[in-house]
Order: sequence, then C-alpha cells, then structure tokens
Amino acid sequence: MRKSLVIPFLLIASLASAQTAGQVDEAKKNRQLLTAAENLYTKTKAAFTKKPKDAKIKKSYVDATVSFGTITMNSPLLGPKEKYPKALNLYREALKADPKNEIALANKDMIEKIYKSMGRPIPK
Repeated sequence: MRKSLVIPFLLIASLASAQTAGQVDEAKKNRQLLTAAENLYTKTKAAFTKKPKDAKIKKSYVDATVSFGTITMNSPLLGPKEKYPKALNLYREALKADPKNEIALANKDMIEKIYKSMGRPIPK
C-alpha cells in the first residue's frame, strides 16, 4: 500500500477507537470519521481507475469503499433517506470490483431486504 494511503487508514482506526467524550466531541468525531473515510475512498478510487489490474490497489479501493459504506450506513449525522441509498451504492460499487466481498454483499442484501420489508422501492 502506498504511503499516502496509510495515514487515512490510521486516522480512521484512531478515530474509531476513541472511547470517551472527553477525548473528542462525539459529533466532531463522527464528522471526522466520515470525512476521513470519504477522502480515503476518493484517493483509492483514483488510484484504482489509473491501475485497475493492480491487485493491491484494487484491494485498497474495495476495502475503502466498503468501509466508507459502513461508516455512512451507521452515521448518526445522516438521515435514513441519505445514508441508506448512499451506502447501498457504495456496496454495489465495491461488488463490481470484487463480487465476492462478503461484507459488501451482506450489507447490500440487508439494506435491500429492509426496503422490501417496508414496501418501499429499492434505490437505484
């Protein structure tokens, strides 16, 4: 993995591990986590677009896309009408690159089942 991609991964890990409100305000932590995940996704997507056959870059891109999808899906900062369609699209994007990614597949299926159970159309 390139050096420029390691720092955002570490930032995401350190922000996710912050335990007390005294360390970082909760809303600020959630905003930083979303921003870091989105930045990592953007960087890895650009790298993957340039070198789609590079296995390491592909894995970094898929991992960043799934991570961003999961952080988006679980974010208390976003409303359901924003976070679920966005997360669903990110999982679909990851599955285009790696159709066997278990996390993306499970979360995509879960979101689609929830829409079906509510009698709502699944976002495109």
